[in-house]
Amino acid sequence: MSIKDILVFLDDGPANADRTKAALYLAKTHGASVMGASLASMKPIYAKSDNEEIIIRMSDKQAHKYAEEFIRAGENAEINVKAEVIEGDSKASAYKMAHYARNTDLVLLAQPDPSKDNFQRLQGFSQDVILLSGRPVLFIPYIGTTKVGYKKAMIAWDGTPAASRSVHDAIPLLATTDEVLILIVESKKQQEFKRDLLVEDLVEHLSHHHINARIKRVSPGKNDVPTTILNQIVDNDTDLLVIGGYGTPTLKQKIFGSVSAILLSSMSVPVLMSH
Repeated sequence: MSIKDILVFLDDGPANADRTKAALYLAKTHGASVMGASLASMKPIYAKSDNEEIIIRMSDKQAHKYAEEFIRAGENAEINVKAEVIEGDSKASAYKMAHYARNTDLVLLAQPDPSKDNFQRLQGFSQDVILLSGRPVLFIPYIGTTKVGYKKAMIAWDGTPAASRSVHDAIPLLATTDEVLILIVESKKQQEFKRDLLVEDLVEHLSHHHINARIKRVSPGKNDVPTTILNQIVDNDTDLLVIGGYGTPTLKQKIFGSVSAILLSSMSVPVLMSH
């Protein structure tokens, strides 16, 4: 298993530089090609005008600017890169991004920032890309990240199909880490179910991919599951979290409707999830 094609979302958010840096680092590490994609219809953060025609022109100009800057960054890093400016409204641009994603091994998206005007747009965009692409998505925190070489990974394991997909999609990233921790949060509600997780089998399976993992079981106490996971990220100095995308695959609103929703809104490290 390897990463040979990467797709990265480009925008005017403060974490765009870190997201680009992460994509190029992963490309260099895995010998991959990278495609950058910006949205022609994404209103710039700095835009103050309410004039629709002006905003359209500003958005298109900005999208091309970031595509051009990405090409230069890739060429300077001596990586095979290309860039596309995706036209269309919110729904159309998400569909197009998902189509591009289907021919890649990994997609890097921006964590939506609840304090920004484009929060709803980016959240819906992310949902559609995950649902329609069938590819793993690596979310980069909107606060940015100083680490691009992930050394301590954590798998939030609950034995679900979504968690299994995420783990297997993450294997190329996990294989380059120094430490992998499989975290099981044993809440009272799920204790009976989690006795049957076969987590020891997961450890053995990962070892066949030359990944050494250890198991940690924790009780949330008075905390909820997301808070427990976030606390463990800090306690274990984790720099990459792998989680299942959601628990109910037939309901789109469940993608960010449970544990993954809270983790994505509060994430301080990159988070990989799959559908």
